[in-house]
Amino acid sequence: MGGANLLLGNIIREREPQEKEQQAQIDRMNLINRAQHAIDRYRHQRSLLDSARILRNPELVTEASERLDVAEREMNSALDEMGTFDQGSLTTVKRALVEFPRQVERTVEAVNEGDFAAANRHFSEVSNALDLIEKTLQSAVAREQTKADIVQQEQHRRADDGIRSSAWIILLSTSIGLLITWAVLRSIIRPLRTTVTALRQVNAGETFMDLPPISRDEFGDMAVALRQFRDQAERLRHLAFNDPLTGLGNRASLDQSLQSGIETCRREGQRLALLYVDLDNFSGVNDSLGHSAGDRYLCEAAGRLQRFVPMESLVCRYSGDKFTVLLEGLEDGESLKDRLQSISEDLLRGLSEPFEFGGHHLPMSVTIGIAVYPSDGETGEQLLSSADAAMYASKRSGRNSYRFARPELMADTRAQLDIATEMRRGMESREFEPHYQPIVDVQSGKVHSAEALLRWRHPVRGLVQASTFIPAAEATGLIHALGERCLIDVSNQINAWAAENLKVRVAVNLSARQIESRSVIGLLERLHAEGEVRVDCLDFEITESAMLEHIEQARETLNHVRDLGYRLSLDDFGTGYSSLAYLQRLPLDKIKIDRSFVVRMDSSKEARAIVSATLALGQSLSLEVIAEGVETKAQMEQLKKMGCSLQQGYYFTPALAPVEFVKWWSNFESKPWPATGATQVLQ
Repeated sequence: MGGANLLLGNIIREREPQEKEQQAQIDRMNLINRAQHAIDRYRHQRSLLDSARILRNPELVTEASERLDVAEREMNSALDEMGTFDQGSLTTVKRALVEFPRQVERTVEAVNEGDFAAANRHFSEVSNALDLIEKTLQSAVAREQTKADIVQQEQHRRADDGIRSSAWIILLSTSIGLLITWAVLRSIIRPLRTTVTALRQVNAGETFMDLPPISRDEFGDMAVALRQFRDQAERLRHLAFNDPLTGLGNRASLDQSLQSGIETCRREGQRLALLYVDLDNFSGVNDSLGHSAGDRYLCEAAGRLQRFVPMESLVCRYSGDKFTVLLEGLEDGESLKDRLQSISEDLLRGLSEPFEFGGHHLPMSVTIGIAVYPSDGETGEQLLSSADAAMYASKRSGRNSYRFARPELMADTRAQLDIATEMRRGMESREFEPHYQPIVDVQSGKVHSAEALLRWRHPVRGLVQASTFIPAAEATGLIHALGERCLIDVSNQINAWAAENLKVRVAVNLSARQIESRSVIGLLERLHAEGEVRVDCLDFEITESAMLEHIEQARETLNHVRDLGYRLSLDDFGTGYSSLAYLQRLPLDKIKIDRSFVVRMDSSKEARAIVSATLALGQSLSLEVIAEGVETKAQMEQLKKMGCSLQQGYYFTPALAPVEFVKWWSNFESKPWPATGATQVLQ
């Protein structure tokens, strides 16, 4: 027995260097994680600097450069620490980081020069450099994990050797110990049996084990060592499957749970639901108040999610400001949809309260996409894609809402990607062109102004309406280049008409992305400097839903546009959520009554009341009011009697190409008013 105790004690002493090596591995993994976060911050600051350079705003460039310098120093510090144990990865990452800014600079230069083919080529090089960095860091983590596995295997081997040696010594000791009293023998065998069981659990790789009690003998030392091993193994497991910021499960945890849950549901005939949750306001908080506020905001959202979902749910931080909620063991039937609706509504209510931080009341809301196994996907990847598509569909319809996945949503997503690919080709071929729909003053019978509506002259489909391709442009980020091209073309057309002594005021639509990124300001300032834009002939229209996410940021951008001398109008008035608040907080000159109210005036007293109230509101606030969607003479006459003289719609004419628009204008104003419709005017 003494020999067995000495042998086991020696095993414990030999474990100390291995425990130190395990701790060193934990530290190295933490350093790699720190390097990853530092590179992410550097990439974010680099993208802000590139945006500022594209906008050609010196103040933004200076501010972004300073932040980039800070992020670069933090990144280099983290990489140097990682290089102390992985010089090869450090060399690869730094080589990619050296190439990264060069390709970004070339991309920015290509964008500024309008060479989008070169920009795409350089951007591909940027993506390759980022992929190399990510793969290198993933390989570094994998190597450290491999080392940890080797150390663990060595521990298991030594434990096996110790168990076998101890067993032989114990057998010999037991043969001799038959002469000793049963009481003494029992007092030794009981703790030994518990210790051997724990060692076997260690050898099997289990982290939850039955540990022997701590005593003042050699078995107590072994109990302490086993507890230390269990704690370190649990720390490694936590790092691999948990998000370090929020403490929630990470993507690896979700993937593992999804696979396990799907197998269980397939075996037992149950259902599984995945909720894909996106924070609506995170980017505004992070950009305006900094990463510290953004981290606090994410932690608050994570805490609320855990409070307002069922106890048996698994909440994970999937990426950035996106979370998932996994619900297993659900029974099929009509009650399943009702239960998922109830859970989603609880989440919407629970996360709707503002978050107080540093004296600010930060708005908080979420948009949710819901996918159910197996109807919306038979694998984890398919369920994630379905829930993601449902979330974005819900976000497009107004945010702070939820939507169930449907097969057509995935089809729409694939269709948008196909359209985006064609759009890139079409932009290179200059297939997009503004058409012009007049706004008529029905009191005077004159053309008051016009709205520029983008059309796509597709080589196969013919003339494509904006409603077909604008959603795809918004979703893929092409809206910036498309909006810039449209504004330049409209400005050139206004100048061409002015050279022919034709002065017409044209309204151009601004997208939500242009407002949020402030890219329109840099473009307008550049056009001003080059003398290519007429302030007295150019207006801007903003749809009400475009400002829902960042109202303060939108107001700042629009105030800047207004200070440059442009007039602003709010389109689709009354269809959003905060019409009156927008009238009070945004620098508006005009409002446009949405066509949905105009077409229902004959059949709906509510629609007539809304139109009448909008006209009265516009008059009291000294705002021009325009009715859009006028399609019949009866609608035109009724609006005229209600005091709405500015009208727009198919009753007068659809949007026309520039030459046709001038011809229509000349014919319209040369005929006696009131005309009886667009057809006669064109004839």
